[in-house]
Amino acid sequence: MRFSIQTASLRQLVLLSFFLALIPVAVLLWQSHKALSGVSQNAVAEAETSVASVRRAENMQNLVVDIERAVRQHAVVKTDALARVARTHLNSYQQLLRQVCDNIGQSQLCQQQQLQLGILLDNFTELSSTELEPLMQQFRQQQQQLTQQIWLLLEQNLQQQQRFVVESQQQLAWQTVALVLLTLLLVLWASGRITAPVRKLDKMIRAIGQQHQFPDEKLTGPRELTELGEQLRWLSSRLQQLEALRLILLRHASHELKTPLSSIREGCALLSEQLVGPLNKQQLEVVGLLNGSADRLSQLTEQLLDYNRLLQQAKPEPDWHSPQQLFTDCFNDHALSLQQRGQAIELSCQLSAIYTDITLFRRILDNLINNAQAYGSQDSPVWVKLYQQEHQLILDVANNGNPIPTSLREKLFEPFQRGTTPRFDSVQGSGLGLSIVADCARLLGGHADIVDVIYADVCIRVRLPLLEEKLG
Repeated sequence: MRFSIQTASLRQLVLLSFFLALIPVAVLLWQSHKALSGVSQNAVAEAETSVASVRRAENMQNLVVDIERAVRQHAVVKTDALARVARTHLNSYQQLLRQVCDNIGQSQLCQQQQLQLGILLDNFTELSSTELEPLMQQFRQQQQQLTQQIWLLLEQNLQQQQRFVVESQQQLAWQTVALVLLTLLLVLWASGRITAPVRKLDKMIRAIGQQHQFPDEKLTGPRELTELGEQLRWLSSRLQQLEALRLILLRHASHELKTPLSSIREGCALLSEQLVGPLNKQQLEVVGLLNGSADRLSQLTEQLLDYNRLLQQAKPEPDWHSPQQLFTDCFNDHALSLQQRGQAIELSCQLSAIYTDITLFRRILDNLINNAQAYGSQDSPVWVKLYQQEHQLILDVANNGNPIPTSLREKLFEPFQRGTTPRFDSVQGSGLGLSIVADCARLLGGHADIVDVIYADVCIRVRLPLLEEKLG
């Protein structure tokens, strides 16, 4: 059976990643155990060898004393018993000397000591005390030199053991570094196998939310994530169909309403002017109500058409414009409605030129002025400020009136959402004004929100980027 990571489930991939990450750790533990065992065994062997060498050196020193005593006693009192004792000590010393020489090597000192020992074994019974004295003195000196050589060998073995421990530590350290790097690479590989499809899913979700082109690349990775990617692809296709139907509905509905609406308004005008016959007072009131309703319906239709045109605008076309001229044209268009409610514009413009899309910026300004005129207090000013703050272009439109609760501020920028505060004019709002402001700001690379200021009850702030490349 062929195993494939591409079609594995997320659970299998996580378990496999965990198992792969554990392999270097297991190897590191095994190498550590092996290194510690080697150091321990070497230390035990060297300790046993050192103890045995020290014991042999002590025994040989004691035997030298015993040999010297027995030989001197035999030289004075020549008896067979003393000769056997001296020979026994010499034979024991010879065995120990052979073992020591095997450990330290057949050096010249060992050869001299063995030669001296052979002379004593063969001739100590025939030599007098005077003749034995130089032989025993030389024998003791050679034994002292042999003992020093044994201690020197032990010191060398200790240094060698220390070097072995240091080399083992360095080797283990390098192995640890290598295995840790390998573990890190395996963890990065495993995390990449999981995060790569997650990033693609995030890109898909953002494309759906921002209405961008949905990625054509097919998602690869764990089975659960690939299935989720296909569901998002289906959702994107479905949302595009619904969006197309919504645009068609808005376009046709708003367009088809204009023809009968024009007929209704013309009929109301004929009745109001009494061209088809005189009307009494009550009939004129009814015609007035019909005419007002027709005007409100006409405004709602124009708003729907404007919103539909905004949704169809794919890309802004920025250029340099004079903000003073923009404000003058906008205020002139809204002068009559502002004058009826006694509202004056207080303008503060700190910029001589702005780089923006004139159509989108004018839509933002028109809807904000209309919103301030509709919800602002009677005989209260409307503050309009345009200024630069760090790397942003800031447009503030503020008015006095009922403050907007914090819980409703984000919701008011959604389509067809209206607040609880009633309008002060005669028009029934559609809930598209602030939504158009937010969409226009988004197309310009910025955003709109409601902020608190000290000079007004309500302030809508639009933040737009200054850099030209961000506006394209």
